[in-house]
Amino acid sequence: MTVDLLVFGAHPDDVEIGAGGILAAHSVLGYSCGIVDLTAGEMASNGTVEERQLEAAEAAKILKCALRRCLHLPDAHLFVNSESLYEVIAALRSLRPRIVLAPFFRDDRHPDHSTCGELVRRAAYLSGLKRLPVDGEPFRPQKLYFYLLSTEQPPDIIVDVSAVHKQKEEAIRAHRTQFFHHSRDKAQTLVNDPFFLHYIRSRDSYFGSLIGVQWGEGLLVNERPAVSDLIKWSGE
Repeated sequence: MTVDLLVFGAHPDDVEIGAGGILAAHSVLGYSCGIVDLTAGEMASNGTVEERQLEAAEAAKILKCALRRCLHLPDAHLFVNSESLYEVIAALRSLRPRIVLAPFFRDDRHPDHSTCGELVRRAAYLSGLKRLPVDGEPFRPQKLYFYLLSTEQPPDIIVDVSAVHKQKEEAIRAHRTQFFHHSRDKAQTLVNDPFFLHYIRSRDSYFGSLIGVQWGEGLLVNERPAVSDLIKWSGE
């Protein structure tokens, strides 16, 4: 199948944190949405691969995504190389999304996040080369945008996700091995501190305030928009 909007993440919970509201909002609008996780998150301090797969499937269902795939690239060992690029390109050629989102490719605390963004940035272009030895017809998405995880950057675009922010939080909570639960049998991490949800809410609230709504998610552009009719573009 093909999708209108495809969001890539390095780990099974990245997409929910940075773009869960965007996915839910566009699903409500009737667009077909999908998620591709580059890794299964096997290096995480908590949770098994099997548990995380079940959580990821539950989160995708909450966001009403049409599909979720895992490319099973090596967690904590993501690199920009031909093997990884060809896996991302194969996903793009198979799903043929109109719009693609990925983590911003600079300055993230977790190197896998930045590498994921760089892989998708390169793959989105290389996927259009007909002589590239990857299965599928050449294809390039119409637009590529970058969502924010640990990178502090002023967004170029803010998407109103006020109507679906509860779904976003529910999808994050579906990753129960990772978030919000301190206990003796769990490794203590940044993300399973209860304050982590407050951080997500604070940023989404701030982005929303910049456009006069309750909740927003920010995106960075890969290419500046070409506008010939400013009146029509401003009204979309």
